[in-house]
Amino acid sequence: MNLKRLFAGFGTIALVLLMVESAMAQVDLGNYTMQGSVQAGAIPQPVPYDEAPARYQEYRDLAQQFIVPHLQALLGDKEDKYYARFDAVNVAQKNQMYSLRFGKYGLLDVRVKYFEIPHFFSDHVASTPYDENGGDFTLSTKPTSEKDLGPWLTDNKKYFDMSLLEGIADIDVRVTPTPSWTFSADLDYQNPTGQQPFGGSFMFGPNPGTYKVNELWVPTQYYIYNFGTGAEYAKDGWVVGFKYQGSFFVDDYSTLTWDNPATWANPIGPSGACVSSSVFTSAGGTGPCRGRAAMYPDNQAHNFIVNGNGQLPFNTQVMGSLEYGFWLQDSPFIPLTSNSPLSQSLSSVGAPNSLGGDVRPFFTNLTIDSNPIEQLDIKATYEYFDYDNQTPAITFTGVKSLNDVADLQTPFTAYPFSFSQQNVIFEPTYRLTNTIATHFLFNWQRNHNGGLEVLQQDQTSFGPAIDWNPYQWMTFQANYQYAHRDSPGYNNNRASLLGVLGAVPPQIEELQALRRFDEATLDVNQTTLYAAVQPVENLTMFAAFYYDDYNYPNSDFGLQHTSNYTPAVGVSWDPLPHVHFFSDYSGQAYDWNSQSLDETRIPAPKPPPGKTNVWTATGRNQANDVEVGMDVAIPANRILPNPSHLKVQYTYTVGNSSVHQAGDTASATPAVDYPDVGNRQDELIVQYEYELRKNFLVDIGYYFNNFGEYDFMVDQMQNFMPAASPNSTFLGNTVWAPYTVNIGYITFRYTF
Repeated sequence: MNLKRLFAGFGTIALVLLMVESAMAQVDLGNYTMQGSVQAGAIPQPVPYDEAPARYQEYRDLAQQFIVPHLQALLGDKEDKYYARFDAVNVAQKNQMYSLRFGKYGLLDVRVKYFEIPHFFSDHVASTPYDENGGDFTLSTKPTSEKDLGPWLTDNKKYFDMSLLEGIADIDVRVTPTPSWTFSADLDYQNPTGQQPFGGSFMFGPNPGTYKVNELWVPTQYYIYNFGTGAEYAKDGWVVGFKYQGSFFVDDYSTLTWDNPATWANPIGPSGACVSSSVFTSAGGTGPCRGRAAMYPDNQAHNFIVNGNGQLPFNTQVMGSLEYGFWLQDSPFIPLTSNSPLSQSLSSVGAPNSLGGDVRPFFTNLTIDSNPIEQLDIKATYEYFDYDNQTPAITFTGVKSLNDVADLQTPFTAYPFSFSQQNVIFEPTYRLTNTIATHFLFNWQRNHNGGLEVLQQDQTSFGPAIDWNPYQWMTFQANYQYAHRDSPGYNNNRASLLGVLGAVPPQIEELQALRRFDEATLDVNQTTLYAAVQPVENLTMFAAFYYDDYNYPNSDFGLQHTSNYTPAVGVSWDPLPHVHFFSDYSGQAYDWNSQSLDETRIPAPKPPPGKTNVWTATGRNQANDVEVGMDVAIPANRILPNPSHLKVQYTYTVGNSSVHQAGDTASATPAVDYPDVGNRQDELIVQYEYELRKNFLVDIGYYFNNFGEYDFMVDQMQNFMPAASPNSTFLGNTVWAPYTVNIGYITFRYTF
């Protein structure tokens, strides 16, 4: 790094701050006093917004030359009645934050905060042939045939910036006019703006085997308003409160529409525009001229909460709450299709014009915590949650879809999903001796489900824990938990779940031996171990281990088993009063295995003798993290006449994901292993702070970050494209990109 360039821009900054020192040294402002600090400086070589360091800058802004990392001011009166505090972080950068708190002690407290969260996806990486105007995507040209699709994408792609900037503003007001009464109000506003990749894929074609995938982005501009108000009364050890919470969501783009590039052979109408066809042909290039999809609908929610707590005899405290709400969504449905030959009104297929979404959640809980004798503490909790979905069921009849010969489509019904859940938790703790405390946890949970494969489930978990401190310098903790969830009456062909009217069973029947892992019978074993020792006063060492094991004994197919273990060790050493060293290691390994069946071979054709159509898959996601560092406070000496501070921290992280498959030897394409996917990251932070003079410091820092990856998937959509096309339709962007970032900075901080 060029030192001349490093310090060239700081003469003016230093001069300004020295002038500020003389102006702000007077902290006595009549009846008020002020104190605070200001820090300003520069990054000599800002990090550009380009492909290489894009992932590093995903949530931060390092493209600025001059930076103001922190401003702080505290104001108060000499009678200690009023106060005000202002903080600003990363001033004028995309990840800036401002906060203000002021009020009168014992009466008023006001907190105001505004901050921005950048989400930078890429620049000059994503590309598209589309022109975009709000939620409308159009094409100025189209390929002339299917074989020209790949070259056409290459010739017409346009690079663009893909990023989001979310602005969030909060205000909280709390007023306490009397010792018993407290009133509060809060408002939260969020406004994400920009564009991001869409989580789904837009497809044209008669069936999944011939879909042509359009990978688009979402223009994002929506608003979230959350607000609440409440009152609380406290007297004689009892507190009772009431609160209202409301939320409104408004989306500027409720619908996306886009041109279909695969309609090169469609007839052209009088105006020269494409004319939709009711029949899709891949090679012929006919079908719908445009596609359409609904985005997040406007909605609102209202919750009413009553809570309280108080003190009972025998050193017992009781806490409870009741909450009831209305969650509403009644945005209009979009038309069934944008393909004019298939156009149908919602009423013609028996559907309303809007959902009429109405969910009324109810929640209550009661907790009793008692310490009747010194050695015994008992905590018991009851919780009940009811997700009461009063949204009406909607039945569609005679819906036309692409390439269907006649209006004989099977009617289907969309049913609302409801459930309720009860929890009973019992946690006694008993201190056997001055050094040993035992703990036991029992948790019973019951779920009532509507519209799922299992209508009622019970889950019970229990296990002991021990906390042992044989010496002041040694501690040991261990706990074990066992849980079992039953799955009685499992029926993955439940009529109310599928809502198909008059269908032939083989058309809707699923594999009976398949169990959804979130509803299947489950056995869980969990163990946690922790130990820490301090053999000498300035040396501390710890070790921790966590292990869990999930088994699905009644699932013949699907997920069979998962396990996860996380070891960690660390050391902290202070060899001298102002010197601190630390180091720690943590790892994680997540293993799983599943089994699947090629249902196209049921009941025939069956595999030949000695062959099988069962697939087995195993996988492991593994990560290791090592961190070392030191923190040294350097006193004044002959070389450095003033105190200084040095921090150094290095982190190394590596991760790997492996998937291995075997079986289905009866298939023409048997299971194969996937190449491993992984990444590695090195991070070095060096920070040196020197006190130039009283209350005036210089901070010099260096940051290094290197990210590498090995990933066999360059583009997740490439498999859907013709062999001649090197890109997907249409972003063509990679999720991760290796990068190396070197950042140096210098700032001056003045404290007054």
